[in-house]
Amino acid sequence: MRCKKKLLPLTCSLVLAGSLASLPAMAGESGQSAANKATGEDSNEYLEEDVREAWMEGKLETAFLLNRHLNNFTIDSEVDGHTVVLSGTVSSDVDRDLAEQIAMNVDGIEEVRNKLEVNRDQATDQDSGERKFGTLVEDATLTAEVKMKLLANSNTEGLDINVDTQRSVVTLHGQVASDEKKALAGEIAANVSGVAEVVNRLEVRS
Repeated sequence: MRCKKKLLPLTCSLVLAGSLASLPAMAGESGQSAANKATGEDSNEYLEEDVREAWMEGKLETAFLLNRHLNNFTIDSEVDGHTVVLSGTVSSDVDRDLAEQIAMNVDGIEEVRNKLEVNRDQATDQDSGERKFGTLVEDATLTAEVKMKLLANSNTEGLDINVDTQRSVVTLHGQVASDEKKALAGEIAANVSGVAEVVNRLEVRS
């Protein structure tokens, strides 16, 4: 049975994504070669696709966050085109299937590769269902803002960083190229208004 859950729109995510997607027009200099123009157009297309995928990941995390049966803190989603790969852990087979159905019902997702692992000993957040709706919205908004700021900074490899937010505490997962980039990502997240704490679990690629 497919979940017909209506997703909460993330206004800040849309605004940030729109600003990143508003790419500068190609210069119309007479001396510019056709090859250079083509290269520039390709670059714009790649950037627009990256922004769309990051926005889709934000929508997925919001959908998981607003479902009282799932702990979005343990689920990572990575969008490639119209395909999403789910990884991480859930507490039961039912939750694994539920996460897949929720992902399939997000507009723009055509395929789900479900790599979630079932950990029956996984501790559940006992009071997750008691969080007020406003807290859920704030956490989802902070996740979207941090993701977009990391994406906008060319030095932080934003697409390789997963962002989770719970009660205004932001946790960063993923890999970066250096200790400096790890520290920079943490600083960018910490400077987002509303973030109370950053747990930086980024790993430096060897």
